[in-house]
Amino acid sequence: MESLFDSIGAFLTGIFGLAQGGFDTINQVTGLVIAVIATFMMPAWSRLWATSLGAAFVFILVGLLRPMLDGGAFVMPPLLTLGFWMTVLALFLGFAVVIAVMFFIKSLFVGRGHGHRRHAH
Repeated sequence: MESLFDSIGAFLTGIFGLAQGGFDTINQVTGLVIAVIATFMMPAWSRLWATSLGAAFVFILVGLLRPMLDGGAFVMPPLLTLGFWMTVLALFLGFAVVIAVMFFIKSLFVGRGHGHRRHAH
């Protein structure tokens, strides 16, 4: 039983490490701009995971297109490597944290009536 708790603890430590790595990457201007736009586009808490995944892929796409804007060649990311997908997972977790905090702040200012029509009876 003790080894099960050790395994769960090691797994959670790895997940928190990934989230911290993704969070550190997102705290750049590009990541914050993408997170703000994603926050304003997210309609409800139930869409947090999809919005975070979309934001992670937009961040990777911007990273791929930026060298082309500087006159460089397009370089395909290493899609078949574990490192690439670990980076995507880290970005996903980081965006989930940042977007959740921003959406919480947004919901405090906008209130519950946003997106719902009020009917006069």
